[in-house]
Amino acid sequence: MYFKTLVFIFTISITGFMSCNDKSIEDQMVEAPDKENNPDDSLSYKEKAKETYEMIQRLYTTGDLYKENYPAQQGENRYSYLWPYVGMVSAGNVLYELGYDEAILRKEFSGLEAYYDDREILPSYQAYVFSEQQSDHYYDDASIVVMELIDAYRLTEDPFFLNRAKTVTEFIMSGEDSRMGGGLYWLESVSKDCTDGSNCLKAANTSAYAAYVTSEMYKITDDQKYLDFAKRVYDWTYNTLRDHSDNLYWNDISIATGQISIPKWTYNAGMMIMSGVSLYEVTGEEHYKTEAISTARSSFSNYTNVVNDQLFFPTHDSWFNVELMTAFIALSKYDSTSKSYVEVFIKNADYAWNNARNSEGQFYEDWTGNSQGRYFWLLHQAALVEAFGRIAIFKNET
Repeated sequence: MYFKTLVFIFTISITGFMSCNDKSIEDQMVEAPDKENNPDDSLSYKEKAKETYEMIQRLYTTGDLYKENYPAQQGENRYSYLWPYVGMVSAGNVLYELGYDEAILRKEFSGLEAYYDDREILPSYQAYVFSEQQSDHYYDDASIVVMELIDAYRLTEDPFFLNRAKTVTEFIMSGEDSRMGGGLYWLESVSKDCTDGSNCLKAANTSAYAAYVTSEMYKITDDQKYLDFAKRVYDWTYNTLRDHSDNLYWNDISIATGQISIPKWTYNAGMMIMSGVSLYEVTGEEHYKTEAISTARSSFSNYTNVVNDQLFFPTHDSWFNVELMTAFIALSKYDSTSKSYVEVFIKNADYAWNNARNSEGQFYEDWTGNSQGRYFWLLHQAALVEAFGRIAIFKNET
C-alpha cells in the first residue's frame, strides 16, 4: 500500500516511535560538537544544505533514482515513491537558487520523468515509477510536483517547466467536483462516484495545495480560470475544514458519512497560509492576509512545545514541518511576527544538525534527538536539504 495512507489512518504518538534497526538510539546519537574543534560548526546554512544533499547521493542513489530508505527495509520496492522523490526535486531547485550548479536541478527533474504517465487523457505523474508498475495518481502529489515545476520555470525560464506545469494542473483541477460542496479528492481512483471506503473523502491537503498552485499559475499566465479555481477551492477548505476555535485545519471529510477526520497536520496549516498569501498578492483582498496571519498565530501556539529546554515544532513528520516553515517565510514579507516563528525553526534545524544525526549523517525524524522516529526515510532527509536551503535564502546567504 502506498506509504502515504499512514497519514490518513494513523494518528502519530510522539512517544511511540521505535527504531527499525538493531542499534539503540543511544548508540546512534551524535554528541553535540565542540564549537572550538568541530569544523561543522562553522558551516553556513548553504553549505549544510549541500552536505546533506551529498549524504543522500552517497546512501540513497540507485541508478538515476533513489531508494525509499537506507538501509532498505525488507520487501520494499527498488525505487522510492513519487512523494519522497519530489523532496529531492525541491532540493535541486533550492540548491540551484543558492548558486550551485544547474546540473543538480536538471538531474532531479530528469529522474522525475520516470514517474510520468503520458496517457491520452489528463497525463500526470503516478505514485511509482511508470516502467516498474502501474499505480494511482494522487492530486496532492501532482500539486507538489507543479510547485517545483513553477519554481524551476522561474529560476531557469525554460518553457518545458511551464508547459508541463500547465498539463499537470489540468489533472489537478479535474479532482474537484460538487460533492460535499466542493474541494478535491485525494486520489484519482476514488474521484468518480465513490460511496464508501477510507479513501472516499475530500481532503485539506489536496485542496490547499491546489488553491496555491493555481494561484501561482495565474501569476505566470494571467489565465482567469486558474484564479477562479484557486479562490473557489480556498473558500471551500476555509469554510469546510477549518476549526473555528483555533483557525487550524482538520484533515478531511468523508463523503460517505460527512464525518470530519480531526487530525490537524502542520502542512495543512502551512499550505492554507501559502494559499492565503498568494491570493492576497494576486487580488489585494485583505481578508486573505488576515486569515493567513490567524492560522500562523495558532500554528505557532498549538504546534510548539518545550523539549530539552528549547521550543520545538512537532517531533514527527519533519517534511510537514518544513512546509509550515516555508509558509512562515512567505508570510513574513507582510507580518513581522512570522519572522520570529522562522527563527524558532532555525534553532530547531541547528539543534538537529548537532544532536539528531547518526554516524552516517542521516537525520532523525525527531529533531530533538530524543528518538530516531520512523525509519531513515528519504523524504525526511530531503526535508533537511530544503530546510537549510530555505534558511540560507531567508538569511541572504545566496
